[in-house]
Amino acid sequence: MIPPEQQYLIHLLASVLHDARPQNPPEYLAWEKLYRLSVRHGVANMVFYGLKRLNADQKPPQELMGKFHTEYRKAIAKEATQHIAVEQILSAFEENGIDCMPLKGYLIKYLYPQPDMRLMADVDILFKNEQTEQVKKLMLELGFTLEHQGGNHDVYYKKPFMNIEMHRRLVAENSPYSAYLSKTWDRATLKSGCRCIWQLSPEDFYIYLLIHLTKHYTGGGTGIRSFIDIWVYHCHDQDALDWDYVRTELEAINLREFAENIRAIGEVWFGSGQSNGLYEEMTEYIILSGAYGTKKHSIISATSIRADQKRLPSKYAYWLQLFFPPLKTLKISYPFLTAWPSLLPACWVLRGIKSLLFKRSHTFHMISAVHSVSGDDVARMESLHKKAGLLKQY
Repeated sequence: MIPPEQQYLIHLLASVLHDARPQNPPEYLAWEKLYRLSVRHGVANMVFYGLKRLNADQKPPQELMGKFHTEYRKAIAKEATQHIAVEQILSAFEENGIDCMPLKGYLIKYLYPQPDMRLMADVDILFKNEQTEQVKKLMLELGFTLEHQGGNHDVYYKKPFMNIEMHRRLVAENSPYSAYLSKTWDRATLKSGCRCIWQLSPEDFYIYLLIHLTKHYTGGGTGIRSFIDIWVYHCHDQDALDWDYVRTELEAINLREFAENIRAIGEVWFGSGQSNGLYEEMTEYIILSGAYGTKKHSIISATSIRADQKRLPSKYAYWLQLFFPPLKTLKISYPFLTAWPSLLPACWVLRGIKSLLFKRSHTFHMISAVHSVSGDDVARMESLHKKAGLLKQY
């Protein structure tokens, strides 16, 4: 049975999506718990839109209502800042001949009733790897600082809260979707009137949203907001999409069954769909994940069996990879390893010392989290993912 705070949170979000007045809350609703849950899922600002339509005697206590209002105001300011900054970046890329493609939230937020409802921690933009130095030069000229370079994406930051992730790849090279998404540029077309700003077709963008959700769902987990994205996009374009193409592509990457379950959960939450045991189990997993997943879910996922493996990776194998990452992984943090790979053992030692000196709390939290994972945890997650239509691709 889903707790009342979780049920009412979903109801509030559904009422906002339908521009309807929400029903009155259950009599003994724990408002503080609902507030924390909404913040954890990155939807407190959106919830405020629903709460303000309740009668005064049905609203949360004044102090909590003030907290929701603060989240709402912060989201409006953040969305406006992000919009101005991204338009500036895209304009600069266009003028300087840098190919780019805005992704995810920056596009889908305009399908929400209000764009500020779709909170974004960062903005994702795809670029071509051969233009890395051009991108870096231009971003620095625009006042950003380079926080991280290498791997799937480079991270740029500008005060007060502008995080830009410049992606050279949409997923890691070892992802089951890497081969499919490596052809993203081939599927893209130039945006009307532009020579460097690219876009996916509505069908390919929908498939990308599903792949992105799946990546997080099978990792640390993903929260309510990702499912709102899918539901909003589906509602907006369902009559215009070429569904035969979508189904064929999803079948090719073993995601068709899971995609159907994702759409069905959206209908249960925000439409008129009927729930069942699987959807209730998936809902519990999603709610527990929060907006960006949990460390425990991530560890369980990392130690889960894959369909093409002959044995279950133990926690000890996970420990080994955690403390002694492979050369490919450490090259991101220690670029000199590309030229001097023999220094890998020294980097293991250096990394361990830095973790104990500067990330002691995080390090011991990670150790505790790994210890807390049991064989039953792994079996339950594997069972849920299989029932949902996943694990076939691994």
